[in-house]
Order: sequence, then C-alpha cells, then structure tokens
Amino acid sequence: MDVHITNTIQDTDEREWESLVGTDSIEQSYGWFRTVEDSGMRKMHYVFVKEGETLTAAACCNNYTKKLFHMALPFLAVGSPLGSSRSFFSKTREETDMLLKGLAHIQSREKTKGLLILDLKREEFNIIKNQVKGFTKFPLLEDTYIDLNYTDFEDYLSSLNAKARRSVRITLNKAQKKLLKPFVTDDLSTWGHVAHKLQGYTCKYHSDFWTHLNEQFYCGLETHLKDKVELLLFFKDDIPLASALILNTPEAAQYKFPGIDPQYREYHAYFLLYYEGIKRAIERGQKRIYFGSTTYEFKEKIGCTREEYFGLVKMKNPVVNVGLRSYMDILYLFRKTPQTP
Repeated sequence: MDVHITNTIQDTDEREWESLVGTDSIEQSYGWFRTVEDSGMRKMHYVFVKEGETLTAAACCNNYTKKLFHMALPFLAVGSPLGSSRSFFSKTREETDMLLKGLAHIQSREKTKGLLILDLKREEFNIIKNQVKGFTKFPLLEDTYIDLNYTDFEDYLSSLNAKARRSVRITLNKAQKKLLKPFVTDDLSTWGHVAHKLQGYTCKYHSDFWTHLNEQFYCGLETHLKDKVELLLFFKDDIPLASALILNTPEAAQYKFPGIDPQYREYHAYFLLYYEGIKRAIERGQKRIYFGSTTYEFKEKIGCTREEYFGLVKMKNPVVNVGLRSYMDILYLFRKTPQTP
C-alpha cells in the first residue's frame, strides 16, 4: 500500500471516492469537498492510501485554531469541512497507521500543535479508538434528528404532546394570518447572497463567523450538488425573514446554517423553518430529518432525539499531551456528573 498526500480531492475520482465512503452523507461526498475547495473557505489536506490503483483508506482535514488553556493553538482537524460528519475512513489497523503517518507529515508541514479526529458517532468512535494510541477522548455537541414514520404532517403533529402540538399550531396559524410564505429553490447562485446575509445575522449574534458561508460556496453547491441541495426561505411580502440550507438524500434531509433577520423575530420564522422542513421531508418520503446541535429544549419539544458524537485529540508535545489527557478526563467527569440545583 502507498500513501499519497495532496491538497485536492480531485487527485482521486468520484466513483472511487464513493466506493470507499458510500453515498449516505452529502457532507462526505465528493461534490461537498469540491464545493469547499472552490469556495476557498478552508485550506484542505488529504491523505489517500492506495493498494495499486484502488483507494482503500482516506483522511480529509483542514487547519483549525482552538482556544485551549487560554491559548490559541493551531490544530489539524480531521472532519468534514463545514459539516458534522467524520472524514477518517479506515477498515484496518494497518490502514489507520498509514493515515496517521500521513497526517503527521501534514502537521509538520503546517506547524500545528495537535491533531483532532472529529464527528465520530459512538460506533465509529469505538472502532477508531482501538486502532490509535495516545489520543484522548472528548464529547462533542450532540446532533438531533426525527424519524419520520408518519403518513403526513397532521400524523406527525398527533405524535406530539398536547402542549407542543398547540404551540406548533399557534405559530402556523399566525404565519398564515400574516401571509408568510415559504420558498424553496435549487437556484443557489441566485439566492446565495440572501442566505449569506441572513446567516450573517446569526453569526453576529453568536460572535462566531467560522461557518459563515460565502457566496462562492453557494455557487459551488449548485455546480457540484445541483440535485441534492436546496435553500428554504420564508418571506413576508418581498422581505426575506429566515433561511436554511437543505441537504437531501433519498433517505434523509439535513437542515444546516440557519439565518434569521433579527428585525422580524416576532414572525417566528426560525420555528417555521423546522415545521416546513418536517412537512417537506414527509412528503418526499424521507425517513429521517437532522436538525443539528444546540437549542435542544425546543428540538426535543418537536420530537427530536439526540445522537452522541465524540472526538479524539493528541498534542504533538508529549508533556502537553499528558496534561491534556488529565484535563479532558476531569472535564468529562464533570459533564457526566449531575449538577446540584
């Protein structure tokens, strides 16, 4: 087996990539990585392991600066860029060792202080943790999803408790009276600037622009994932109130990068994005819808289930790595210990 290090996904082809990764996740797709590269939002690095001409393992990563111990530390982050899916693909310990050697080479070149392997579901984490040494486990924010075993939107509403069901109906009735309208489009190159502006309000509110999609990203999505991505927007007359990016596979929908104009919060367009998303996914016959992390209280009221995600971290300096392991063990202990009211 041979290791190949590169800065573009184009050093392998789409069919070979899908044979390794599968087609269940848009964020792991060839088109997604092409879009990230075209947008210039992340400096990408790839490690490919090949046996002859066959791609057998891969790791995709980008530079990431994280504040730790009150210091800004540069990391190499292995994870789907601008996504929440893993990008470390290995079936054997030998392949994992080769990927880690390739990542160590990139670390030296990029002068990073540590390596992060991110966005691992529990089953994925259990496999990888047994193949690596010296890494420290840490929990990530949980994802949320709803399994859509419903005939229609009314059937979904009937699954909620009375209080939640009444809240949804009140919001929908107010939207109807105020003539708020949903608009779904795959013309992302035209509407990307609107979504960019709306997401900017949300990023400003949280003082975090790390995932603020630029307009080139939307153009790249239209080029590389035309039949798999849409924008959902809500309007009051000709005023855009809120937006979200939808990633579609036949089995699932994923809602990401919401944006809301704070001048029009009284219209509750943020909640309308969820309700319209659930309705559309049921109509499309999709079996699950993902709504991402945070705002857990609201999401659980509308029927969301949480899904655990984990990461692994290893510092380049052995002494710092030991200290980090002790720190993460304590942090994890406190996260798992019930707090006294």
